[in-house]
Amino acid sequence: METSHIEKLADLLRPPEPEVLQGDDLPSTKYDITTTRQNKNSTALNTNNTPKTMEEYEQQEAQEAEQMGKVGFGAGDRKSPVYTMNYLQSVSAEDVFLQIGPKTPSSASCENLVVRVKMPGDKKENVDLAVDNSSVTIDSSRYHLRLPLPHEVNPDTSKATWDPAEETLVLTLKLEREFDFVNF
Repeated sequence: METSHIEKLADLLRPPEPEVLQGDDLPSTKYDITTTRQNKNSTALNTNNTPKTMEEYEQQEAQEAEQMGKVGFGAGDRKSPVYTMNYLQSVSAEDVFLQIGPKTPSSASCENLVVRVKMPGDKKENVDLAVDNSSVTIDSSRYHLRLPLPHEVNPDTSKATWDPAEETLVLTLKLEREFDFVNF
């Protein structure tokens, strides 16, 4: 017999290699990462219900977006404060009087988004503020607000001030916009 025949015979007699192991197939070790914690305060989204059709998927996505879009999502017993959002544009004399600049009166030329949150009965020391690219979260002893923003913002160049006379939190959020021939 030739050695190539013996090698082929040995390959046939060798037990097959297992397929790629998935998470459930791997043997358990004492270093497995699991969770036993359940968050009772937040409203959990139904992640166990896997949609079967595209219509069910779209309906489930719409329900989740509606729940997350509600002001005060996951607030528990705290109230949602009254707020306003306005665009702010930096203009100069050239823009207003001479009309030399490329800016228009539309919101497409605005650089900032000003959010005023009225929080009567609260103090600046009680307010916990978190700003990311697409949302603002405000927590205090009386109020909770989770506000999705209409445009992406730059949290590093944004600022917040407290107006004690009106008990209002004023957020000046720098918009992250790509300036082109429409947005200047």
